[in-house]
Amino acid sequence: LAMGMWDSDNDQKIMGKDRLLACAPYILPLCDGDQFGKYIFQRIPAIGQLDYLLLGGFHGFFNSVPLSSFGLFLLFAFQSRNMDLSRAVRFNFQQAILIDIALIFPELFSSISGSAGQNLPRIVLETSSNLVFYTYAAAIGYSVISNLLGEKPDQIPVLSEAAEQSIGPM
Repeated sequence: LAMGMWDSDNDQKIMGKDRLLACAPYILPLCDGDQFGKYIFQRIPAIGQLDYLLLGGFHGFFNSVPLSSFGLFLLFAFQSRNMDLSRAVRFNFQQAILIDIALIFPELFSSISGSAGQNLPRIVLETSSNLVFYTYAAAIGYSVISNLLGEKPDQIPVLSEAAEQSIGPM
């Protein structure tokens, strides 16, 4: 503790170009979880258009290049271990990966319920999908805004602590 290696104030700040670099990994969960916003986009077309304008190119790339999402996932996993990057940037790579992993569970539920889900009332499907969308969008929004303000986004329950433990003390 005396050497300042653990929980130093400097670790909580993100400086200069690292602010943008720390935001970059959130594009993966942003694109992977975008499908959960379909009911919101149907009800509020302006948000759907904004989503298309901001993420359309990324969706086009992920849909046209096989396994590109998985490749980006692996790249981010390796970058979270890259000691040449600041600890705050590595933390953000790891946290984005964990948000992406957390999205697997609602995707699995959705695919398992598949044809059975067609028998569920629309209110259940829409509410569940919207809840997932709002939750992941809030986590990504908090993370990106914190990074741009130079603060480490370490207040997401469970995920931030897991990201912190995963990158270690250095």
